[in-house]
Amino acid sequence: MVEPGGVRTEIAARGIATANDLAARMTPEQEERYGGLVRANNELMASGTASGLTADAAALVIVKAVTARRPRTRYTAGRDAALVMRLGPLLSDRTLDRILAANLRRHPPKGATA
Repeated sequence: MVEPGGVRTEIAARGIATANDLAARMTPEQEERYGGLVRANNELMASGTASGLTADAAALVIVKAVTARRPRTRYTAGRDAALVMRLGPLLSDRTLDRILAANLRRHPPKGATA
């Protein structure tokens, strides 16, 4: 298994565009409940993509995984993926979810006020 982290491709931009399209059609109640989360997630995706591996570097991890004579069970592509994979066995799912949610809160949407 190859666990990907942030990779500099166009996939995040397409995901952000899709999320923005869906957000534009939310009801006021949905916007109140989910709008901030959508914007924070978009900011996190943009940040992770900008600081992520190049597509070539990620491809090399995949090539290594599929061509290894004795492949490992798991490979990671990127520091963020490696961190999550290392924490996973040490923490409960609930604790890991809290850490990931805290990371999401570190990416407030542009123009947000505290």
